[in-house]
Amino acid sequence: MNIATNSRRKGFTLSEFLVVITIIVALAGLAPAQIFKALKRAALAEAVNNAKQVKLALDSFATDFDGQYPSDDTAEYVAEGGTGTTYSNDYFRQLFLSGDTESEGIFWVKNSGVASKFAPDEKIKVGGRVQAKLILEQGDVHWAYVTDQTNLDTGSRPLILDGYKKDTSEWDPDTWDNKVIVLRIDGACKTMRMRASDGKVLDGSRKDILSAQADAWDGENPAKLLKQPWPGAGAEEAPFAGLTSKSGKRIKAALVGVKGDKAVLKMTNGWIYRYPIDDLNAESQKRVRDFAAKAEE
Repeated sequence: MNIATNSRRKGFTLSEFLVVITIIVALAGLAPAQIFKALKRAALAEAVNNAKQVKLALDSFATDFDGQYPSDDTAEYVAEGGTGTTYSNDYFRQLFLSGDTESEGIFWVKNSGVASKFAPDEKIKVGGRVQAKLILEQGDVHWAYVTDQTNLDTGSRPLILDGYKKDTSEWDPDTWDNKVIVLRIDGACKTMRMRASDGKVLDGSRKDILSAQADAWDGENPAKLLKQPWPGAGAEEAPFAGLTSKSGKRIKAALVGVKGDKAVLKMTNGWIYRYPIDDLNAESQKRVRDFAAKAEE
């Protein structure tokens, strides 16, 4: 005799169900983080490629101007009255007027802390003729530019690099996870790590790449040659906090204390770092001393 037996499929117990839910939640939490990292890596690769494309345009320009990259001197040759001298946009604009590029997109970068959130419109012509006023408008540029250089200058000098807001002294650490894209005159383009204590980028001799002490500059002060991009909407220039270095660089940071011979400063991103008081100009040194005196009262 065949005896039929009813077999029932065993379901999940409450404990098993909770384990499954926990795993799903954990995976769901990991996925966005991994996707975000992958997107940032892709944006970084695209930004490096854009920087190299800008360098090609700069080198093409230099071949027609006795080795000079766009400067105040070359501006008159491409546009009557020049192209402006305030922002890096003003100098990059010369590359369009000279016919060395027609791409605004290579000057813009995703994740930029200074450019607009939307790519340039690529509209630079009216009636088939390039119009200076349409080229690289506000928010179209991410790159900072070091002016008054030639293709025969020291190859390790920075030529273009990540921009930051004009009249400030820091890069946005969130753009490339505490790294900065630097393209040199010799064409080398790489990401360089920011020093955590003050956000500076150092050369092989541990000198600030944008200081006169850096090996590449032979005592020349690059801070006076550096032009920042015209900030886009939502990335307006930050207010000046009141301290200025001896080189003339205005420091965007709040004075929150004094420790020995160092001023304790707080950046807008929350970083706290110590700045040598002796490296400030006379007026700023007085401001720091007054701050310390009031704190002791």
